[in-house]
Amino acid sequence: MSSSTALLSLLPKDPKKLDHPIFLRICYSPWATIDQETLLALRLITSAYLTFSFVLHMSYEMNHNKHGWLTVYEFANISYFLQAMYSWIAFTWTFMHLHYPHHGSQTQNSSTRMQKFFSPPRQSKSSNKVWFSIFYYAVNSLPHVATGIYWFILVPKGQSTIPGDQTFGHGWLREFYVTSKFGVNSIVALMEIAVWAHIFGTTFLSLAYVGWAYVGYSATGKFGYYFFDHNKVGWDDATAAIMVFCAACNTAFVFVNGLTASREQLTKKCEQKSYDYISLPQ
Repeated sequence: MSSSTALLSLLPKDPKKLDHPIFLRICYSPWATIDQETLLALRLITSAYLTFSFVLHMSYEMNHNKHGWLTVYEFANISYFLQAMYSWIAFTWTFMHLHYPHHGSQTQNSSTRMQKFFSPPRQSKSSNKVWFSIFYYAVNSLPHVATGIYWFILVPKGQSTIPGDQTFGHGWLREFYVTSKFGVNSIVALMEIAVWAHIFGTTFLSLAYVGWAYVGYSATGKFGYYFFDHNKVGWDDATAAIMVFCAACNTAFVFVNGLTASREQLTKKCEQKSYDYISLPQ
């Protein structure tokens, strides 16, 4: 297997083998244009960044926000820590899968045992597959929840530790703290899944409607939705409403995409049952 082989190109012809185990999925890039060597370098850079930024976040929480022990109970900090931990796991497994893929067939010694310890579990016999799958999807979902709560609830309601209008222009550390903890975290999570085109497309169409709504306002003096009207709700709330509208459209896309995947899975099972029935010996 070449180091430039992407996971999507490894799809088998047998429909029953289309679902890649969660451990194998992590060792390959979801992007066909990124080879294994590049993926390994990106995972190392991401892991180092998340670890460095997490330490800075904790320092800022303790020394500037004065949160004390509340820091370890905050949802955003927990989700960021899990994200950093997952990133190191993904880097380690990708490295071992790329450079030491056949340790199981070699003579067992201290070196091969160490390789086995740091390698992804066996694909077919691991009882932890379900639990790690939950961990995988949680790690790539929770950052969006933390980001959404901060920008769409805490900041507009004036309940954020750092007021929205005081985020920038008060030193690089504060700017880094906010943008990294409630922005870059979501970008890193999105990089784990290959749906950028859909997200950009849905966001573009959402903003296109907002633009059309403002054209309608110029023509009629009214908005279809009151929360877009900056004269009634103010520019801050109108801007937040636009962001929420785009997020809601993308959430609807994810919901529909999930339903479609469930339908395809059920269809696959029904087709398999039908095939098994037809192929029964006479």
